[in-house]
Amino acid sequence: MIYLYAYTNFKDGLDSLRRVKVIYEFLTQKGKECEILVNDYRAQLTARDWGLPLATTIETIKDIDAVAGQEDTIIIDSPEPIEGKVLSYPSKFSRVIYLNSKCENVEFNGAETVDVYSLNSLIYPNLNIDAKRDNGLFIYGDSDYEKIILNNLSIFEGKNLDFYLGTYFFVKYEDKLASVFNSFVESEEYYSAIQEYPYIVTSSIQVAIDIARNGGKIVFLELKELNKCQKKFLDEHNISIVKDLSLDIIKINDNKSNNISNLNIIFTNM
Repeated sequence: MIYLYAYTNFKDGLDSLRRVKVIYEFLTQKGKECEILVNDYRAQLTARDWGLPLATTIETIKDIDAVAGQEDTIIIDSPEPIEGKVLSYPSKFSRVIYLNSKCENVEFNGAETVDVYSLNSLIYPNLNIDAKRDNGLFIYGDSDYEKIILNNLSIFEGKNLDFYLGTYFFVKYEDKLASVFNSFVESEEYYSAIQEYPYIVTSSIQVAIDIARNGGKIVFLELKELNKCQKKFLDEHNISIVKDLSLDIIKINDNKSNNISNLNIIFTNM
């Protein structure tokens, strides 16, 4: 069995689940038996809405060994600290693959580490972008625990944008946004929506990857300060970073490619 652990919660969102979805579908198409692990019920339901089987919930990365056995392969996509008994996972399991999304070096001896921000190991879906709408979509992410959007509403006035309501947004949050955004897209519509809009404004690096690597129009709105590594990554992929919105700066990315070859390189001998 291959266990894919996607770290999910109301502060960090579902970017790990987005990557795990791609990997799960790739491996099951190869005939591999896989099971997804997440941290909470909401993520479990969203995964199902995204076409995945019902995932198993565990509390933290330290609980993987309560589910998996020594003959199993473990794929971990989590920014949680690699410490304590987690350091023993490579000796407990048949194989451990660690997807590093922290934009920094992580010591995990015995595990096969994959830098998810490396050009050769980007993980994203294959999309068929066919814009059917005449306005853009703003995807902040899956939650706004700090209410950053509400504190920056003036940025979006008159920009003709719809708004993506993430899995972890507060109840009735859309009521406060209705005066600025045209309409709302629910979290279960993520994959259909990002293929229908002519351009996407986002504050999520993984969403930016999903769009840009499929040749879509994307601009990254920096509402929370990025670190140097993240800025370098976006710049290398020709993704504009702005602090205010002037939609004439959005440019078509020319870096469309097929992700299957990348996954074949990463997940060999499985």
